Amino acid sequence: MARIIFPVKYFEHNLVFGVDGAVYAYYELQPYHYDYRSEDDQLSLHANLEAFYWNIHSETHALVVPVNQSLAELRNDMNRQLSEELAETGNQIIDLSVDHLQGREIHQNRFFIGVKLKPASIRGESFLRQFLYNLKDFKRYLLNQSGTDMDEIYEEEIHAYQIQEELIYSRLTSYLRARRVVSEDIEWLIRRNFYRGIGEAPIRNDWQPFTQTIEIDGRRAKRPDRDVLTLTEGRFDDSHGRRLIVEQHLDGGTKKGYMAFLTISHIPDKTNFPGTEWIYQLQKLAFPVEASIRTTTIEHGKALSHVLNKKKELKAEDEHAIESGEETAYHILNSRQEASELESNLRTDKFPLLRTSIVICLSATSMEKLDLRIQLVKDLYSDDMIQVEVPYGDQWRGFNEFIPGADRLITDYIQYMEPAAVAASMLGATRQLGDGQGHLIGMSGNLPVFFQHDRGPKDEKLSSTASAAFIGSLGAGKSLGANLLAYQALLNGSKVLIFDPKDERAHWPQMLPELRGITNVVTLRASEEDRGKLDPLMGVRSHSDKVAAAETAKRILQFIVRAADGTYEAIVIGKAVDYVLKQPAPSMMKVIETLQESKKTAPEKRQDVLEEIIDVLNYLAISGQGQLLFGDGSQKAIDLSQPLTILQVEDLKLPEESQTNYGRMSIALLMAISDFSRRFSNQSSDHFKLVLFDESWRLAKVREGRSILEELVRTGRSKNAGIYLISQNAKDMLGEEIRSNLGCRFVFRCRDQKEAEAACQILGIEANETHIELVRNLPTGHCLMADLEKRVNELEMMVLDQRLFRAFDTRPGTPKIQI
Repeated sequence: MARIIFPVKYFEHNLVFGVDGAVYAYYELQPYHYDYRSEDDQLSLHANLEAFYWNIHSETHALVVPVNQSLAELRNDMNRQLSEELAETGNQIIDLSVDHLQGREIHQNRFFIGVKLKPASIRGESFLRQFLYNLKDFKRYLLNQSGTDMDEIYEEEIHAYQIQEELIYSRLTSYLRARRVVSEDIEWLIRRNFYRGIGEAPIRNDWQPFTQTIEIDGRRAKRPDRDVLTLTEGRFDDSHGRRLIVEQHLDGGTKKGYMAFLTISHIPDKTNFPGTEWIYQLQKLAFPVEASIRTTTIEHGKALSHVLNKKKELKAEDEHAIESGEETAYHILNSRQEASELESNLRTDKFPLLRTSIVICLSATSMEKLDLRIQLVKDLYSDDMIQVEVPYGDQWRGFNEFIPGADRLITDYIQYMEPAAVAASMLGATRQLGDGQGHLIGMSGNLPVFFQHDRGPKDEKLSSTASAAFIGSLGAGKSLGANLLAYQALLNGSKVLIFDPKDERAHWPQMLPELRGITNVVTLRASEEDRGKLDPLMGVRSHSDKVAAAETAKRILQFIVRAADGTYEAIVIGKAVDYVLKQPAPSMMKVIETLQESKKTAPEKRQDVLEEIIDVLNYLAISGQGQLLFGDGSQKAIDLSQPLTILQVEDLKLPEESQTNYGRMSIALLMAISDFSRRFSNQSSDHFKLVLFDESWRLAKVREGRSILEELVRTGRSKNAGIYLISQNAKDMLGEEIRSNLGCRFVFRCRDQKEAEAACQILGIEANETHIELVRNLPTGHCLMADLEKRVNELEMMVLDQRLFRAFDTRPGTPKIQI
């Protein structure tokens, strides 16, 4: 094994001081989604990365680092959120999720970039002091190479580097979204290398390298101790030549990890973009892959000179072959052509060249698994004519290249690339989807997708709504998906209200025993038995509820009798409602009685109008679904104390225009339902509240219904509540008030061309031919999901418990078996 001095001398904040005198500043790039974006968006993201490499004028070190998520941690996280009432069933659901993920390496990628700072100089010193300083710097070099001492770092140097880092950070963030790393990040980036193929590296809390503060010739300095070397541990074996084995002592025994370091030796110059994202495409693989990309900028003038010299070399080889009577090799001819094209481009665009080396790291728990992964990486790249090597004897060098602050150690596979070609890696792009926490809801390719129903309002960085939309044609899987998420919310202690106009959920308590004691199924039929269940004045207690109930009652009564705001009739109705609310056991029937009393004292010319209003209300109050709105005060209000409440409204039909009495009564019922939903959301409870509106297109098709949805979606976040809207029609969700207040969007198959276009707009993706055809042909149970970070990718919804699948399946003719 080649002797390589551990490259890190000291690190502080985001600065890494190398033993060779080099200093790097490291940053973490914020991941961004890439799939399903328009070509213009992809080109824009590429341009930002290209601009960074064009203008940074320094050596860079980019890292792609997977962060593994253990199944044990995921299980514990899900267990902690379960409610006590449903803990037993919740654990069974979690067990099914963990079993499904068994054997998979669950991970998320993090992206880092380091920029090498220029050597710090201490300004304003005399010639003698500057000479002594430089002499000291030479002594440092000798000490570093001998390994006999750890030299000091002057505080003036650190300050000078910090000033330089400020400029680098300003330049970096003008092109890319990034944050400065902290000491804990550097510690993790170093130590994790020694535990590849084994497990998570143990990280110390609040640890950083120790330094002694000393004074030299009146100057304060820091002298690092050797404790940075305690981050390096394990026994290594590189005798294989093309593999590296590490052995660690864990839990009283030893464990081995296997790793291999591959180099990309050639990336074709003429590649289509978008299309060949040579780092991003590694995420297609079902296992984590690490990457280290190092660049050194060659300014335009030197780059042009370098290309001209290379052309001379190639020409000499060509002439030598001709003189020898041999045919010139193809690679020489091809290289001469590429060099001529590069010279032309350099003269025209005047860009720098980047001296680039790319190392890929694979790790596994066994040699057999590692060999398979190496082959899969080679196969992935072979389609794009990208050449991958496993360099013999360079595995230990490859290992050290991944350490922050290290120098380039493998020099046989350097490529001279344009900034645009390096940017085509699409560093920072991710296929990640979902919240990374919560319950498993399905798979996006080979990546599991976890969903946390109340993350939006709780996450300080997001501070977004928890509302969601489920859109798709009949039988595409939207109701199944919404039911799954609502059930998981129940498991976590949320209170759930479901508006179920098709009677598809009343059987849940019979098929799912865990719901029997916590569910209230409320039928809303045109019968005496259900009289007054939607009376907005019944059951109100708090002042705020009374104010909202009064407003709803006034709107409903004015709407039914066509009394416009500000008219005499509207004022009389308002006074009657206000009076009744002050009485014991208020109800809508008592409002009619109060109106009858008001008629007696009304001006004679108004009495006929009031008589007509009273007759209409009396008739509707005792016929059809109107009975639901008009209680007499003796009925009990709907019980909202149970965790799950299912409202079943039978035969609720809405006309295109609300002109008939029948149609107006249906809309009046919707107003009452919206008031009930508002009252549910406004409960002063620490529990998250979820309202699920099935067939929400019925509401959205009329003006009054859209107003209801807009209000509930808009106010949900402030009430610690979320609204789930299930609709066949994407066009119904295109109102800005609704769309801008949606968190996650789930688009299932939409057969209609216009619907597919509208669905793309809901997702925030370009409605191009490719995306439209994808939406129109999604398999049942598959959807395109836009998560809270606006990332879009395909998701296969999974209901792993067959009990739940049978209960949630809404396809016609599906048997509902009682358990």
